[in-house]
Amino acid sequence: MAVPLVLFSGFLLVRNVKAQARETERLVRDRAHLLAEDVDREVARLIAAAEVLATSDSLAVGDLATFHRRAVEVRDLLGTNVVLRNLANQQIVNSRVPWGTPLPVNTGFTADQRAIATRKPQVSGLIMGGVTRAPLLIVVVPVIRDGDVRFLLSLTITQERLQTIVSPERLPRGWRAGVIDEDGTVIARSHQAEQFVGKSLSADLWAGMRKSPEGIHRAVNLEGVSAFQAYSRSETAGWVVATSVPKSLMAGPAREMLLLFVGGGLVLILIGITAAIGLGRRLMRPVAQLARAAEALGAGRLPPADAAGILEIDAVANAIRNAAGLIQQREADLAESEARNRAMVQTAADAMVVIDDAGIIQSFNPAAERIFGYHAEEAIGRTARILMPEPCHSADDVDVVTCLSMGDRRGSGAGRDLMGRRKDGTTFPIELAIADWTSGQRRYFSGIIRDITERKSAEDALRASKAEADRANVAKSKFLAAASHDLRQPVQAMMLFQSALEERLAGHPAFRLLKSLGEAMGGLRMLLDSLLDVSKLDAGLIVPTPVDMPVGPLLERLGAEYHAQAVAKDLRLRVVPSGATIRSDPALLERILRNLIENALRYTERGGVLIGCRRKGGNLHIDVIDTGIGIQPDKHEEIFEEFFQVGNPERDRSKGLGLGLAVVRRLARLLGHRIELRSLPGRGSMFRVEVPVVVLRSSGSGKPDNVHPVNGHPVNGHPSLILVIDDEPLVRTGLQAMLESWGYGVLTAGSIQDAVLLVDSGKWPDAILADYRLRGGETGLNAIKAVCERLNVPVPATVITGDTAPERLVEVRAGGYALLHKPVAANDLRNAVVEMLSVAESDTRLCAEGDHAAPGGSC
Repeated sequence: MAVPLVLFSGFLLVRNVKAQARETERLVRDRAHLLAEDVDREVARLIAAAEVLATSDSLAVGDLATFHRRAVEVRDLLGTNVVLRNLANQQIVNSRVPWGTPLPVNTGFTADQRAIATRKPQVSGLIMGGVTRAPLLIVVVPVIRDGDVRFLLSLTITQERLQTIVSPERLPRGWRAGVIDEDGTVIARSHQAEQFVGKSLSADLWAGMRKSPEGIHRAVNLEGVSAFQAYSRSETAGWVVATSVPKSLMAGPAREMLLLFVGGGLVLILIGITAAIGLGRRLMRPVAQLARAAEALGAGRLPPADAAGILEIDAVANAIRNAAGLIQQREADLAESEARNRAMVQTAADAMVVIDDAGIIQSFNPAAERIFGYHAEEAIGRTARILMPEPCHSADDVDVVTCLSMGDRRGSGAGRDLMGRRKDGTTFPIELAIADWTSGQRRYFSGIIRDITERKSAEDALRASKAEADRANVAKSKFLAAASHDLRQPVQAMMLFQSALEERLAGHPAFRLLKSLGEAMGGLRMLLDSLLDVSKLDAGLIVPTPVDMPVGPLLERLGAEYHAQAVAKDLRLRVVPSGATIRSDPALLERILRNLIENALRYTERGGVLIGCRRKGGNLHIDVIDTGIGIQPDKHEEIFEEFFQVGNPERDRSKGLGLGLAVVRRLARLLGHRIELRSLPGRGSMFRVEVPVVVLRSSGSGKPDNVHPVNGHPVNGHPSLILVIDDEPLVRTGLQAMLESWGYGVLTAGSIQDAVLLVDSGKWPDAILADYRLRGGETGLNAIKAVCERLNVPVPATVITGDTAPERLVEVRAGGYALLHKPVAANDLRNAVVEMLSVAESDTRLCAEGDHAAPGGSC
């Protein structure tokens, strides 16, 4: 007994020793990976800082003093030194010395050439500092301007920082770690760094590490000790991080365990031999009794109940007697189960057919007789091909199982869809599920077959309905696209003329009416956007654009618009002023509030409607409260469903269609705003919209940050000239009136040809406003391109369109232009013009500094 135990234990011991060796190798490899990742993070941190400095505004405009201060901040924050050099290696900025100190010319580094060639950050190998004479490494980032490398920006990686990453405190006792640069030179080491840093690895060892990004091997480390060594290459810097464990640390525990096991095993063998002799003599008689019990079990008799006197053997004898009783019970149960299964097969609604591995039918239930038209005695014994259509029906050499495996799978456990053949030769669609099983040496297949003629007809009808729905959806999309463009055109013209009149009639008695007209036009613009886009909610095509917006003007405007409707019903409409600023999509939030206010006025016969706000935590509650008919508690969820209305059983269309609150719920989910309802029947309702509050920080001037001066925005010493390209004369006239009222010069063109003729006549615009869709299949993008090509200079441009398709935004931005959607508010247009002219003025200033100014304000 003891000998197998000892041998088995020895086997486990050897496996354990090997497992410990594998585990140690894994730990060494993982530690190398982790240290390589730490090196990557350190280098990536400096590369990120260098790339931020390389794109700083002060460097772009040549403000090197400000750039020096930024470099000093980075130096103090990251513990590095920042040096800016030109391509001749003349230092321009050095964060280690004060600004203005004369700086030397550096010796070029290999990393410099790589950075210029690849235009990507590079990391050097170990070099000696020109001033400190200490070993260090540098990260070199090319500074690219106008497509060319103009400067080299370098940050140092101190050797002390790398020493920290591979410090002994981060390693288990006795382990070693080091970092090797791309030339095979040690640049950091956990132990005896002063002795080994700067030395190169042996040619054989470095050749193996250089060929593979990672690996593990047994070798002699730099201290001359045989060890397991693992290495991993840093992805960012290209350096190799290696860890090693002396073999003595791995072999010692295994050797002690082996000696202990050998001594203990010998003792156990002696004890086991002695015990086995005594126990064998005692077990002979009980074992003979067990043999007689087994013979009785095989003959179908109950074994004798003799006691052997040994507890374990008596338990086995009792188990044999119990097994004999269980076998008899199982035989009875098996007979009952077979009868039950036979009844289930005979009464099943689906056809059940069993065939053998040669394809011969062995069983054919009544449902199969009904579906296929064969009697069981006709089918049993014949090939299953009689149930299959061509080509399987008449091809003698076709494998039956292969034919049954054809057809379309309907998913896991759902079988296959294929065709069946009746006795009269007609075919019909069936669903077949097959299970194979064995009995003795033979293999059988059980098939459950269902006639799916009705289901196939329903699926065909469903596909036809879906195709019709798809066609209707495409037609709706085309209609919305056309409506979006055609409806926005006249609204855009009206808004332009209103804004132009507002500039010219300041102080006139009709100015207040004109101001109110402007507010109504603004509401019409936002309402039009919402109405045209609401059908896209369920399709997920509307993307909200949250902005920081004051809620007070929105509520006051809505109150003014609905005041007349409230007075007509003899209701009070009150708006509580609010100075809060919230974050939401203005158009979509206005649509939510409009629906709630319209519902409140529609279902309120006496009393009034109150619109107010209340701040709670970081959110603002916008409440619409009425004294209307109220809503039953069990209807609070249903009212948000499509076409559901309270108090309108006759479906009076003057009371709406029941879509308002359904739209409210969808818009609120899209914006992430919570909708809350409180209502008492006969007392009224309160609908609440919860939106996030924004805390604004003042710029310190006491004026809003987005106010731009209106003075013609002169560029290069002369008033700015704007080129307007639009095929609608009414829109062109409106844009011209508005821009001239702001002090700008305006050129107008109705086509690409007109715009090019204006340029050829010597009129060079400073900015372009172009409608996207022009006549003859032309676009505003083509017009802008034609003007810029004729001028041979880029001109800042903005495209105006009534098309809401998402691909329009992608197309315009791909050309590098701004995009405005019709109808455009005057303030939005003004901001766009100021932004374009600021770009033109910046280009002019840069050209003047380079002495290449052009007449049109570009160079």
